[in-house]
Amino acid sequence: MSHKVITLSILILTVFSSAAQNTDALFISGFNNLQNNKISQAIEDYTQVIALRPDYTDAYFNRAIAYVRQEKYKEAISDYSQVLKFKADDENALLNRGMLYAELKKNTLALSDFNKALEVNPYFTNVYYQRALLNRNMGKDSAAIKDFISFISLAPQSLAGYEALGALYDQMEEYDAAIQTYSIILGLDSTNSQAYFNRANDYDLIAKTEKAIADYSNAIMYNGKYADAYFNRAYIFNDLNEFDMAIADYDKVIDLEPNSPDAYFNRGIAKINAGRKHAGCSDVQKAASLGDKTAKKYCSVNCK
Repeated sequence: MSHKVITLSILILTVFSSAAQNTDALFISGFNNLQNNKISQAIEDYTQVIALRPDYTDAYFNRAIAYVRQEKYKEAISDYSQVLKFKADDENALLNRGMLYAELKKNTLALSDFNKALEVNPYFTNVYYQRALLNRNMGKDSAAIKDFISFISLAPQSLAGYEALGALYDQMEEYDAAIQTYSIILGLDSTNSQAYFNRANDYDLIAKTEKAIADYSNAIMYNGKYADAYFNRAYIFNDLNEFDMAIADYDKVIDLEPNSPDAYFNRGIAKINAGRKHAGCSDVQKAASLGDKTAKKYCSVNCK
């Protein structure tokens, strides 16, 4: 799981209770500082609010968001726990704390929070998605699939659920199901180069070569700098003895990634197979110079 940035369910309130005027002023200041990414100042403001009003749950909630932006996850969890101390059915606090527990690999606690959030609100779309990710990471594939499907049923236009479900089917080697999922994505977005690429990979794995080539070509059409799509299509062309077409694709990969040893090695082999040994060995030697050990061994035997 990534440890970069967590996108939480954000609840930043602009309506304040009838507390003392200075408390409201501090809350407003914290809100503005948080909105303007002045995180330390926001934390100071909310801390002062809490000192004046220890039951001010909105201040705990927003301070937790600020702590997350500083990657201070334990402090954020503590603040969400304070929110839940006063408001045990706060579904957003349960979701956000669950996500933080998941980030810290406290899976049992995360699952408990997600389950409680869905008890409070069975239609809380984001919880199904987050619980699906957690179940996937815990190796509970069937539970993850069920949650992704629940998420999709509530958010049928969201590509994220389909993308994650397709990736899970791929991980499970359920390629037909993955292909169907990527096809749904393409029904929603016919220019989605990633979905074409993923479906192409699956078609290749089940030996539907023509469909794989067509999908790699579509991926390239909608993303002309998709080096992996050129590479994979070239690999298929080479297997089909379409060496000139393979070489042309490897040319494009090398244009996009000039230091790719795999592209040089494979282009070299394609050139050799096409009867251009000198040019092919030159490419293989280039791959060897870029650190490809297989290319180095090949050169020592075949390119003397």
